Amino acid sequence: MYAIHAMLRRELADLPAYVAATNAGDGERVEVVADHIDFVTLILHAHHEGEDVLVWPKLAERAPADAVPVLAAMEADHAEIDRGLAALTAAATSWRTNPDAVHREAVVDALRELTPVVEAHLKAEESDALALIDTCLSAPEWGEVGMHGIASLRPEQYPLFFGMLLHGLDPTLYGVLEASLPPELFKQLAVSGPQEYARYRRRLAAAA
Repeated sequence: MYAIHAMLRRELADLPAYVAATNAGDGERVEVVADHIDFVTLILHAHHEGEDVLVWPKLAERAPADAVPVLAAMEADHAEIDRGLAALTAAATSWRTNPDAVHREAVVDALRELTPVVEAHLKAEESDALALIDTCLSAPEWGEVGMHGIASLRPEQYPLFFGMLLHGLDPTLYGVLEASLPPELFKQLAVSGPQEYARYRRRLAAAA
């Protein structure tokens, strides 16, 4: 979870600058940045959907009664984030069709509204929910959450996702990820992922 959260924080923080630096009327570059918005929102939605389906119901059954407010807050946060994601997706879709300054600023506004909501939720999840997860879920059950997120991606997106996940990652978290995957798979993704993500970031920088 810490690795996913670090990735989401970085990508969401970078997105407004990519959007704001895209020239009005440049439809080709709008497509590149809007595609990145779609990819980041896909990851965020899949991450939260996995928790909604595979984590919160189990915690509701197994956690002590005093955990009820924490679970209620997590679910309320997800609902608010879903609304923000819907607004961002709608703004990005309109920007693709009308790549002008007005629609560009609407995307920036949607990002600026969504990002602090996501950040507050990630902090609360790390401070309050992780202890419950450690206590009430088994390692295989927690592994199912990660696999749920990966299943939302197309196979050709795996290198980009892992490159994005590994970029700038704390060495301890890097070791956790390495231990959680089959050795040959990790060895492959640890090379192809950063390479693909580096190319991807260059395209984004050029688009901006």
